[in-house]
Amino acid sequence: MYRLLLILSTLLLTAFSLKKDTAVTVFSLEFNSKMIENKKYINVEGEVYFKRDNNLMVTHIKKPFETVTILNANGDMKVYNYESNTITLTSNILNSSEQSYFWYYLTGNYHDMGLSKTGYTMTDTKIEDGAIVTYWGPKPGNISYIKKIIIATENNLPIYEEFQADKGKIKGKIFFANYTKIGDILLPLKITEIFYGLKKDSSINIKQYFNPKINKEVSLEYLNFKIPSNAKTFHKK
Repeated sequence: MYRLLLILSTLLLTAFSLKKDTAVTVFSLEFNSKMIENKKYINVEGEVYFKRDNNLMVTHIKKPFETVTILNANGDMKVYNYESNTITLTSNILNSSEQSYFWYYLTGNYHDMGLSKTGYTMTDTKIEDGAIVTYWGPKPGNISYIKKIIIATENNLPIYEEFQADKGKIKGKIFFANYTKIGDILLPLKITEIFYGLKKDSSINIKQYFNPKINKEVSLEYLNFKIPSNAKTFHKK
């Protein structure tokens, strides 16, 4: 009996430890991004860091030029450029770290991709080709250039988002793919964004994420990044 209780206690402690270890508080991802616009290609390499307790998001761009962008939940952004040793400061709540795709997954709010917090409300729901499709429009009194947003989900995970202006004109599409379990969250490691300009031109951004790390595996170098005291400061509205 004592041996049985000892085994059960060990199993419970192990289960608790595993659950505690896999609860994501900090995570990082490396990424490659290929941007295509006006038949021109730009390849970007970098890494992105997220810290849950203070809603901090830090992006370190390695190529084509090195920068560090620090962003918080209030939309306060600092962009440090290594080459020019300059820091650009902006503040806009629309640029909040909580508007990042990955924050939606980290906090479990990915079902509406933050729309209910940004002035939109669900207007309809359908099932199409095995996917649950929800339709969103601006809340009464909310003036928005985007009149309709469509989200398609499979297995309770977003796979497609579409943005429409007046008369159903499509202004953007986002595809989410390659979902991977990282700690206790699921993240799409491939995100393709397509946005349409005033004419027939479009911009395409294909982002591939890899080498995920969580909690103690994450380097704190950039989450604790200190901007050089002699950096020249610019304020951008």
